[in-house]
Amino acid sequence: MLGACKRAGVYLIEKDLFGVGRRKILRIFIDKDGGVSVENCASTSRYLSEELDKEENASVIEGSYTIEVSSPGLDRPLKTMRDFERNLSKKIRITQDGKIIKGVLKSVNGSAIVLETAAAKGKKNTEVSIPIDETLTAKVEL
Repeated sequence: MLGACKRAGVYLIEKDLFGVGRRKILRIFIDKDGGVSVENCASTSRYLSEELDKEENASVIEGSYTIEVSSPGLDRPLKTMRDFERNLSKKIRITQDGKIIKGVLKSVNGSAIVLETAAAKGKKNTEVSIPIDETLTAKVEL
């Protein structure tokens, strides 16, 4: 799958293989800088189909299947380091231990993200470091 995405000039965000009755569906979500076009989805699907039809890949998905390729959408959760890096300086909402924390994404490293949160009137904004592995969900505020 990564080879097909690379040929199409996109990044693989998520993949899922599931069955609906006798039919199998391979659903993948792709992204790229500047956004995903319909042509990006079509070329990724075409390259992926070619890759899966090769004899050496016959055991990857047995039987007939359908490929669905799309972009994950603007309100999708941030999952990868690349997702966080692309959204620096944007307002995000994080759910952690039942709490919702909102703020501007200031920085990210391999283990934590730093948000600048709004303070009460008359006080300075504060920066909060949140361990990524303790983050339940993170989304860009629209």
